[in-house]
Amino acid sequence: MTVAELLITPTLKNLKLISGFYGVHREISTVTVIDTPDGFQWLTGNEVVITTTYALEKTEEAFCNFITSIIVKGASALIVKTDRYLKVIPENAKKLCDEKNFPLIYCPESYAFADIINPTLSSIISKQEAQLRKANNIHKSFLELAINDCRIQEILQTLSTLIKVPTAYVDTVFNKVYFSDTSNENTILLNTMSYKQILTYFKEHYKYIEVANKKQFFGFIIILDSNISEPTTDLEPNPEFDSHVYHTALEYASIVIILRMQILVSNHMIEEKYRSSFVGDLVLNNVKTLTEIETRAHLYGWDFSAGGFIVIIDINNFKKYYLKELSSKEGRQLQNYVNYIFDTSIQYMHATFPSAHYYSQSDYISFLIGEKLSSVVQEKLKNVFHQIQYALEVTVPFTVSMGVGTYIENIIDIHHSYEQARQVIQAVYQTHQFNRITFYDQIGLYKLLFSVAYNKEAIEFCDKYVQPLREYDIQHHANLIETIQAIVNCGWNLKAASDALYLHYNSVKYRFQKICEILDMDLRNPEKHTEVELALKLFFLQKESRY
Repeated sequence: MTVAELLITPTLKNLKLISGFYGVHREISTVTVIDTPDGFQWLTGNEVVITTTYALEKTEEAFCNFITSIIVKGASALIVKTDRYLKVIPENAKKLCDEKNFPLIYCPESYAFADIINPTLSSIISKQEAQLRKANNIHKSFLELAINDCRIQEILQTLSTLIKVPTAYVDTVFNKVYFSDTSNENTILLNTMSYKQILTYFKEHYKYIEVANKKQFFGFIIILDSNISEPTTDLEPNPEFDSHVYHTALEYASIVIILRMQILVSNHMIEEKYRSSFVGDLVLNNVKTLTEIETRAHLYGWDFSAGGFIVIIDINNFKKYYLKELSSKEGRQLQNYVNYIFDTSIQYMHATFPSAHYYSQSDYISFLIGEKLSSVVQEKLKNVFHQIQYALEVTVPFTVSMGVGTYIENIIDIHHSYEQARQVIQAVYQTHQFNRITFYDQIGLYKLLFSVAYNKEAIEFCDKYVQPLREYDIQHHANLIETIQAIVNCGWNLKAASDALYLHYNSVKYRFQKICEILDMDLRNPEKHTEVELALKLFFLQKESRY
């Protein structure tokens, strides 16, 4: 009940509003009588206060101070019984109530307190009863929608029926927009815009609320009311509409949309898991027949008739720097970085190659692109890689490298392209050429090394030069292999290697002498350099599977 409704109650027609006219919209929760100087201290808010001013000092200042006190406590209005103790309401009091938009009401002496209290409380209780009935109907309507797993558009239609205004829902998880009424002028206008345009436009032109729970943000419910002059999140309805129904309907609609979104997100995650698993089976050569590939691809509406190639985006040095004992907070932060890198990669790859399918591992993500690797496609890959680099450089403490395998005509052999892309990434680590895109045809000598790396002769050659150093490192907790690799990378310059390893020159010199002693050869002789360099390359290529 509002002050305005109180004033039009038939049995209270002789009450007269004399000041604070713009405050008649204030809600009333109860009626109380205050005839003690400190009675205002027990107000809790939204009360209509009745007073005879009996206990107040008979001064204008005392009366104004009393009004100020009950305003501060949140009272909705003041009814003053004059003619008995206060003959005339002071002009200063009227002015104060006008300034504060606080209704000041004259009450004839003939009215008993009960004459005001009883009909007011009766009206409040009747209104609350009606609101409870409406709230119960709203609850039933949305509960039925939740139980029956209804679509978001049906939820919006129910909401719009209740609040008498068209609505929309902007889904920020799947980047979609839903409308309660497709024929509404606002809907027609928004349908001419892209998702990104709508995301900006609605915040500038409509009222809206956020749809979220404690863990996840899902989107916005938009109130498509053409009469709204300014956008706002202060969702008060038009004055003639029941505010309680309005807010209750919005609250329930938001809850049911959250439930629906959680189901959609869960289903999407399950679908993505199965899709990713299928791509994983393809690239790891776990599918042995073309019939199985075609059957599983048909389930997802995929077409691999044109063959394809594999692209791997690797998080550089992820394992080297972060696979150590971490606190739970550090672990969550690390996983957040990985998720962001993968999500960003998927976003930009799909924007350029809409039919690309992916399979993720702990520190890299693979994309199967079902088209030929033409020069045009290569340029697209370079562009999308630069976009991913730019998106990541200010957000995560990692760089990424992109390795691209060759085109494979028959999808059943796509694992060959995957192995090539993996070899590209291995070559990147060997040459320290991080944070760039590399095609399989660009890795030069490494193509040959990969083809012979597991031959008996290659293994024996590697063991001759590297195995003794590895055994010494294990036995003495040393770093001789790391040291010789740094020396090789620095062109056999010990001073440059000491700088690269952040060690004193004498420490590197000592290690170098120890390496020469263990291998029983003078590595100051340039003729031995090629053999050691080749053995190291083979060692790191064989490392994942042999050691």
